[in-house]
Amino acid sequence: NHAKFRPGDSATFSPGGRSCSVSYGSGDVTIVLGSDTLRIQSITVTNQEFGLSQEEPTQPFYFADFDGILGMAYPSLAVGGMATALEGMLEQNQLAEPIFSFYFSR
Repeated sequence: NHAKFRPGDSATFSPGGRSCSVSYGSGDVTIVLGSDTLRIQSITVTNQEFGLSQEEPTQPFYFADFDGILGMAYPSLAVGGMATALEGMLEQNQLAEPIFSFYFSR
């Protein structure tokens, strides 16, 4: 019941081949790594590595109001040692400073 990323529909996707397991409080998610171009408004990061879920527990993911997770953790917490989105943005000079923020609303 979610929008899904379809690697075959992307001209810039490259499979990584490695798989990992990510542990959440509700269970483990099995992912396979790949890379693609990440675009967030005016920010573009080429060859950004990310994980595509292969197996995930039904709760809470099936009923969640989101289609995916963009990890914004510290690099030391990144799965499989891959660069975080923020690191990719900084490495490719897409940000003036290593700062990001969130705006929560109801």
